[in-house]
Amino acid sequence: MKRILAAFLLLLCLAGCTPRPESYTADFFAMDTFMSVSAYGETEQEAQDTAVRLEQRINALEPALSRTREDSDLYRLNHADGAVCEVSEDTYAAIEAAMQYAALTGGAFDPTMAQLTDLWGINTDNARVPAQTEIDTALAHVGYQNIELLGNNRVRLLNGAQLDLGGIGKGFATDAVAELLDGTQSVLATLGGNIGAYGENPGRDSGNWVVGIADPDNNTDYLATVEVRDRSVVTSGDYERYFEQDGKRYHHIFDPATGYPADSGLRSVTVIDESSTRADALTTALFVMGLEEGMAFCEQNDIAAVFITADKQVHVTDKVGAVCTFTFLGEEKGYTYAQ
Repeated sequence: MKRILAAFLLLLCLAGCTPRPESYTADFFAMDTFMSVSAYGETEQEAQDTAVRLEQRINALEPALSRTREDSDLYRLNHADGAVCEVSEDTYAAIEAAMQYAALTGGAFDPTMAQLTDLWGINTDNARVPAQTEIDTALAHVGYQNIELLGNNRVRLLNGAQLDLGGIGKGFATDAVAELLDGTQSVLATLGGNIGAYGENPGRDSGNWVVGIADPDNNTDYLATVEVRDRSVVTSGDYERYFEQDGKRYHHIFDPATGYPADSGLRSVTVIDESSTRADALTTALFVMGLEEGMAFCEQNDIAAVFITADKQVHVTDKVGAVCTFTFLGEEKGYTYAQ
């Protein structure tokens, strides 16, 4: 349900970074989006071996996380009519994580939104505003409490619920990349709207990676940067996927309480976290919550987040300064840094 920054925008995160010759970048398409993994090593062959190994791991997750492939675990689970299904370890772990963050956010993030997102059809040729009766029918099957984890990789869906792990899929893949690294390797993974920056950036004296936060009014530009290392940066915004009908724009970040695109007064939310899966889920949840509730949630749970509002205000939580260097660049673009 989310969160996927245009890949060409996210390549801007390399601002100020000049890669060494001993580097290799694997560009590929997976999970319905453009992805790029840049690895560095003592030799170009070493860097290439790392990048290819990471690409293979990401591609291997496709049948574990996709709900549209008929050979996938989620497809079988969503079409099991409530029967118990045995799934892969990756699928089970992703579902378990999704349930954890759904509970943490009080359902502001919910992985059982498949029927609702299909109804709206955003990012397809069938995008439309559904009738209220259709939305109400879909909402009757929404609720993470309808997922039963039975252990030993066995799962059951109740009440006609259907799973969509798109809200954490890129984050789960980013964390899978991090798990394959030994702590000494330098890798920048750009997986849709998720950036994973690991090890030392060989192109900067500080060793940090510079990641741009997009301007919602012009997502080919950015209005802030964060310098990070061994962390993921994830952004969700209302400009990523949307359609217009009768002069109104409808984006892809849905409020599970209403069944409509979240009308929270926000344009985007960025989360900086060691766990990309958690950051992925939280960007959706915080966008749904809105600025006031979202900021309070972040302070209570020690979350580093950047909120951009519809009235061009940029707010950061206290945790941001502890995990990265934040630089505001939006003044000339009409934004105000609300410190």
